[in-house]
Amino acid sequence: MAADLTIAVAGDCIINRRISVYSEERFRSLVQVIREADVAYAHLETLIHDYDGPETYPAAESGWTWMRSPPFVAAELKWLGFHMVSLACNHSLDYSYGALYSTRTALREAGLVCAGTGRNLGEAREPAYLEAEKGRVALISMSSTFPSWARAGETRPDVRGRPGLNPLRFHHTVDGDTLESMKQLAVKLGWWARNVGREWLFHPAGLHHAITKVVEGSEPGISTAVNEEDAEGNLRAIRDARRRADCVLVHLHSHEWHPDIGLSAPAKFITDFARRCIEAGADIFVGGGSHAPLRGIELHKGRPILYDPGDFVVMTDTVTRLPSDFYLSPGLGGEVRNNKATPADAFEARRALPAPLNPPGGYHSARVQGAVVAVCSLGDGGCSRLELYPVMMTRRPVSQSGRPVLADAKVGREIVEYLAELSAPFGTKIEYREGVGVVEL
Repeated sequence: MAADLTIAVAGDCIINRRISVYSEERFRSLVQVIREADVAYAHLETLIHDYDGPETYPAAESGWTWMRSPPFVAAELKWLGFHMVSLACNHSLDYSYGALYSTRTALREAGLVCAGTGRNLGEAREPAYLEAEKGRVALISMSSTFPSWARAGETRPDVRGRPGLNPLRFHHTVDGDTLESMKQLAVKLGWWARNVGREWLFHPAGLHHAITKVVEGSEPGISTAVNEEDAEGNLRAIRDARRRADCVLVHLHSHEWHPDIGLSAPAKFITDFARRCIEAGADIFVGGGSHAPLRGIELHKGRPILYDPGDFVVMTDTVTRLPSDFYLSPGLGGEVRNNKATPADAFEARRALPAPLNPPGGYHSARVQGAVVAVCSLGDGGCSRLELYPVMMTRRPVSQSGRPVLADAKVGREIVEYLAELSAPFGTKIEYREGVGVVEL
């Protein structure tokens, strides 16, 4: 790169309303932060479709809400200043293959580079490239959280591949006592349990591909480890991008958390794999999907790992239509389990559900609510500056909720200091200076 390249990194975007109509100062100031960067990136955690396109059917399972955004959303993302968006997540196939295709088409027609889904595994995994004035930027996107049938399939000489997302599967490693308990429980539940080498495979009877894989470990306790086939495929894509781009940005969407610490900390397989991505050639690793809403920052070999910068736009409750499966979700009462119920009825009923046993409090239960837009300056020597702009959400009424604005001084300091607390276990120091968090490099 001839000069430092600045990249603005935002978190998950669930956007289904126009936001370009707003003119309040703290919103426009946030937009300016994004636009002033040489390259701006966000993760799109929704699908762009009109419900009735070819092959656009609601899947039997979704990532909690069946996501839909109207076609104008692509232009809204462009207006915000974004150049690149990742797509791999648990919502990638909420409306089957049709919405997977229409989302990619709408983004590309708007001039946005996107990665993470495709017509087969090779296409879903391949890097996408942005030609920027100060350098060529590659994007690779993957997800560890998804229904098993949503992962893209590899093409063979005799059978074509399957459309889907770029997967990063993982398995659990457990001690001998835990494994023995799992085997006994499988017998009582009537589940299949099969030993294959060092692995034990558990799944409900007849569902031979809905597998929970467990490996007996030598250490006490329970942990997680990445699927090496998926890991190597993605590392190969990173190494390829490293040779053909000036900057490589890697994204992982993951709802898994560290069971001993909680939602605010990534699972062990995520931290291990993020470091391997940096070592393979990634300049920035971005996690997302935790809805915690923030996770810490690590610097590995001079490159930033943002385990989750937090949700950037959250317009979950203004999806305009929902399939029957949503109204029949477990726990929703009879008042919404009929064809006369509206989306507002269903969302209100879901908000009234009791908090989950695990994780305690469920999503968005962190002590401090907020997110950051990270602006990273990258040169030939790595990251030379990393600034964190604190972001808060508009909350009520529902018609206005989920839109990001720059946090005021009080909330901004709380967000940055909380992120510093989450980052301390990784050896990262963050200071709050004049409304912005600055990472000590």
